[in-house]
Amino acid sequence: MLNLRNHRALLSAVGAFVVAGAGGGIAWSQAERTSEPADVLLEAVEHSESTMRDYIDEISGRFDEIEATSDAERQEELATALMTDVPDLAEEARDGVLTAKEDIRAVELADGSELDQARAAYVAHIDAWIAEYEDAMVAPAGVVEIEPTVNRTFDKAVAAFDRTQLDADQEERVEQLLAQ
Repeated sequence: MLNLRNHRALLSAVGAFVVAGAGGGIAWSQAERTSEPADVLLEAVEHSESTMRDYIDEISGRFDEIEATSDAERQEELATALMTDVPDLAEEARDGVLTAKEDIRAVELADGSELDQARAAYVAHIDAWIAEYEDAMVAPAGVVEIEPTVNRTFDKAVAAFDRTQLDADQEERVEQLLAQ
């Protein structure tokens, strides 16, 4: 299993690579090409990745706060508060990712195209995260570890998007993001 804290870096990498435009990259392209299926798909993927990152950042930040506190009683209070909040945090993340999944699936793509296959691989990755969120909602203590399925689906999604033929602007966005 992968520690949640280590997965934050991997998720950022998939956000940069798979999304090919997390953050500002999507914004500048959307004004010019809002109807391009690849850009619409990338925007929905970015929304999903952003939701996932927000959840991981919240949980990791709270763990950092617990670890930084030297008072045992205060650590226990913070840990109890985190375990109390995890189900709601996970439900909120799950709902955001489900919305992104609907947006991703709504993009019209040629059946069997490389981009359609990349979408299918990414939807499988979303489904793995949804299972993580649902587990956290019923067993908050399990939030510390992420199932290996998430990592396998991540690898498949990255490989699938790597096989797509993105246009020059999209490839340029990928290069700019990976250079950061």
